[in-house]
Amino acid sequence: MNISFQITCKNITQFIEHWSSKYIYSNEQKYDDNVGKPLTAESRLELFEWKNGSVISAKKIESINKNYPLIFEGSQEERYLNHKKSGGAIWNIFYIHCLNPTQWPIYDQHTFRAMKYMKTGEITEIGNTNKQKYESYINEYIPFIESFNNINHRKLDMALFAFGQFLKIAKKYA
Repeated sequence: MNISFQITCKNITQFIEHWSSKYIYSNEQKYDDNVGKPLTAESRLELFEWKNGSVISAKKIESINKNYPLIFEGSQEERYLNHKKSGGAIWNIFYIHCLNPTQWPIYDQHTFRAMKYMKTGEITEIGNTNKQKYESYINEYIPFIESFNNINHRKLDMALFAFGQFLKIAKKYA
């Protein structure tokens, strides 16, 4: 017996409407209240708690204080999109997204998986190394997001995240 499924949307608007409605993430208010605004110690912590999905451990708070200043001066790209610098790729990308959400789209394993599926029809996982994550973000993900002209990027992110979560489950059965 061969059982399969197909995912079909007539257009990107329908895709975004459908999948963004499936988006569920805890403490969304922490993101909405703080992203793209000047950081305070409290807002920075709330953003990273949102990204982490829970309260941050003391060890992670130390890392946040060390790697993600309240005011960053210098080249965001040189510091936070460089595999030779400290901090993990996903948190570094998240930090520059928080500083400038219109220039730097949010990125993680789920949005990567959704992008790859939309481009190739294959369920592919994000690379293991920081270098692979930065390369896919810069060379593939940013151009992918930019191809959606006049689309609300937050709603697109929510749709990609939810779709990517679905694909993670669907992969077990594909």
